[in-house]
Amino acid sequence: MFRILMVAVVLVSVCACNVTKIAKRMTAQYLPKAPYDVVIVPGIAYDTTKQQTSGFNARIIWSKMLYDRGVTKNIIFSGAACYSPYVEGKTMKLIAEAMGVPAQNVFAETKAEHSKENVYYSWLLAQKLGFKKVALAADPYQAFFLEGFIVTNLPDMGILPIAVDTLKKLYLPVPKIDASSAFVKDFVPLNKRESFGTRIKHTNGNNLPGLPKE
Repeated sequence: MFRILMVAVVLVSVCACNVTKIAKRMTAQYLPKAPYDVVIVPGIAYDTTKQQTSGFNARIIWSKMLYDRGVTKNIIFSGAACYSPYVEGKTMKLIAEAMGVPAQNVFAETKAEHSKENVYYSWLLAQKLGFKKVALAADPYQAFFLEGFIVTNLPDMGILPIAVDTLKKLYLPVPKIDASSAFVKDFVPLNKRESFGTRIKHTNGNNLPGLPKE
């Protein structure tokens, strides 16, 4: 058991080290191309019964920092109601507005239920809104997971990961909001609507029209 635990610790450390290097490389590659017309922020489940996760808060704070610094002119928060009865894109948009981002510069994509759907459906929304320069703004691990999909299918999209050494510094509180406008009546969580196998396929983007199947 001890050996298994030590192997697991080593693997996690190696993975974190690799992700750190990749995040730095992405930043060096894509940040100089700023300003972007819009950044895409994948959603996380919102729950009014408990404090939001640090990762949820960090994504909103990071996107606001990019807006405040002029790295992006607009923000798209993406996500349907997947594991809580609140539409992720809408709740994150409401919080960003409560933090001072002008409403006319924040948009909600509300169809996506998986990470690659966040990217693809938000990219479609960006095109509809007339935005040309688009980037993903996400935590470094999600950026690492999505890079291959973006490079293959949306090669003009930038990637702006939160720096690993900055991530914990963004684990800060965000304003409480009235999320009633984002509430879905008769909500059924994603794991009750889709089998595990189907969720894996959709996570891989196999339900997105016109894209290569993985």
